[in-house]
Amino acid sequence: MSASLLLQPWRKITLTALLAAWTVCLVGEVKAETVLEKIQRTGVITAGTREDAVPFGFRQNGQVVGYAVDLLGLIRARAERDLQKPIRLELVPVTPSNRISLVQARTIDIECGATSRTWNRAKFVDFSVPFFLAGTQLLVKAGNPAQGPAALAGQKVGVIKGTTNEGAVLNLRPAVDVVYVPDRDAGVTAVASGKIAAFASDGVLLEGNLKVNNTAENFRIIPPVPIQSEAYACMVPPNQSGWRNLVDITLLSFMEGLVSQQPAPTQLYNRWFGPTGFVPYPEQINIQFFKGILNTQERPPR
Repeated sequence: MSASLLLQPWRKITLTALLAAWTVCLVGEVKAETVLEKIQRTGVITAGTREDAVPFGFRQNGQVVGYAVDLLGLIRARAERDLQKPIRLELVPVTPSNRISLVQARTIDIECGATSRTWNRAKFVDFSVPFFLAGTQLLVKAGNPAQGPAALAGQKVGVIKGTTNEGAVLNLRPAVDVVYVPDRDAGVTAVASGKIAAFASDGVLLEGNLKVNNTAENFRIIPPVPIQSEAYACMVPPNQSGWRNLVDITLLSFMEGLVSQQPAPTQLYNRWFGPTGFVPYPEQINIQFFKGILNTQERPPR
C-alpha cells in the first residue's frame, strides 16, 4: 500500500476537524452579536413590560400604556437617532416569574415595568439607572384600624411570590402568616372577602389597582411611610454595555429635563403622577430622588 493511501484517512479526519472548527466559529459569531447590532439589523426593539402594573404598564382600551411604556418610547427614539434608521418598538407581556429569564436569554432586549433592582437579580441581568422610587405598603379594608404591620401580627397577609414585597413581608417582626396570591387583583379580592387581613405590594401599584377598579373608598393603604423602599429600573441582558449606556443616557436625559421643568418630560411624568395625573404621587419624592442620581452621574450627552 502506498504512503499516499495510508494518509487518506488522516486527510478525512483533518477535513472533518476543520469543518467542525469552522462551524463552531460561525456559531460563535452569531452568539456574539450585541443587542445594539441586533436592533441595527432588525430595526426592532423587543421590550418586555407588564400588563397588570398600573400605572407603569397596563391595558387601556385594548392598548398597553403606562409610564414605563412611555419611557420605552423615549428609548426607541434615542436608538433611532443613534442608529440613524427607523426603529420599531415591539412590546411583549411579562410577569414576575418570567421577566428575568426572558432578559437573560435575550428573548427580549429590555424589560421596563415595576421591577426593583436587587443584588440577587443582578446576578443574572444588568440594570439601568433607576427611574422611579416606590415602596412596599399594605392594603387593608377601610374599616381596619391597623396603622402599620405590627397590628397585623399573626394574621394572614397576602403577597405575590417572586417580588421584593415577599422579602419585606417575610422579614416582618412580629411575624405574620404569609399567604401567596397569583397577582394583584387576587390579593385585593382576598382582602375584600376577608380571606386575608392585608395584601402587600408597592404602594403606587396598589393605588393604581384601586383607580382602575374604582374601589379606593373600600380600602386603606398603610403605613404612610413604606416598609421598605423600591427603586424601579429597566433590566437588560448582561455584558451589553453599549445598549445599557443608551438606555441610561435616555433615562438620565429624561430626569434632567424633568428636574429643570422642561415641557416634554414634565408632561410625560405628570400624565401619570401629577396632581391631576392617573395616580397622583408626591412630587418631591421622585424629584429629589432624580436630583440625587443626577448628582452622581456625568451629564448625559445630547
